[in-house]
Amino acid sequence: MLPPEQIIIRPPVEAYSLLIAVTGGCSWNKCRFCGTYKGMYGTTQEYAIRPLEDVKKDIDQAAKHNYHGFPVFLAGGNPTSAPTDYLVEIVKYVRVKLRNVQHVSCYAKALDILRKTDEELKKLAETGLDIVYMGLESGSNTVLRLMKKGTNAKSFIKAGKRLLNAGIKLSLYIILGLGGHKYTEEHVIETARVLTEINPTIFRFRTLNISPSIPLWEDLKSGEFTLLSPVENLKEERDIIANLGENVTSQVFNDHVSNYCSIESANIKIDREMFITTLDSYMNDPRIKQMPRKNLTRM
Repeated sequence: MLPPEQIIIRPPVEAYSLLIAVTGGCSWNKCRFCGTYKGMYGTTQEYAIRPLEDVKKDIDQAAKHNYHGFPVFLAGGNPTSAPTDYLVEIVKYVRVKLRNVQHVSCYAKALDILRKTDEELKKLAETGLDIVYMGLESGSNTVLRLMKKGTNAKSFIKAGKRLLNAGIKLSLYIILGLGGHKYTEEHVIETARVLTEINPTIFRFRTLNISPSIPLWEDLKSGEFTLLSPVENLKEERDIIANLGENVTSQVFNDHVSNYCSIESANIKIDREMFITTLDSYMNDPRIKQMPRKNLTRM
């Protein structure tokens, strides 16, 4: 069992950031597609909020060793589950002790955000929390319920809009293939609908992989759940982009080892046709049609 000061994951985009452990584990930890704190990396970690003084000591050490000018990622499954005053104190301390911080970021859950008032969110933004990464995964209530995400599309829309209105940038994750073959069409249409409603700063694609430590593994072995092929995953991404509303101006990334393409856009409203044309060309490529799934067990 890892203590909360041990950091298990961080977003790929934060690879060169200063990592400060704030919480350990995940306050929900029931999602059927996730094994991060259930043994995927050879160990487990229970949810915990670190003592404020311990977090400050880590920031002091970073300052002592000249970690100025770096982005700062407040680590843990969802630090936004912690009390707002506690988070404000940490963000303030980062901004005081470290010079020229490029941005301060963390993971968040929709329910964390809904539990905070608009005033609390604005206070976090004003203090210097710049961006949060939140797992939308799917806009389909059917898929979210089956995967035990613990929230629904309406809650995601409300949470996303409140973050943006408070002045905090929002990066959403979408998991391609999360509905399997059975719910692929609903997954696509409803995910595009929710993205259109929110118009997040950024959204990022991930591709579903299932390891033995993930609760969904048993459904895969029994045949209850079926994984999509590389081309089918690319088609989901293509169709999500095609079904976005004209108002969506998000940045879009495929910045993960699980994906079958690396296309990106600084503004999907401008690049939508390029995105669709490129994905169509991939889907029609005989080499990709014959490509086996990656079946990653570690990410």
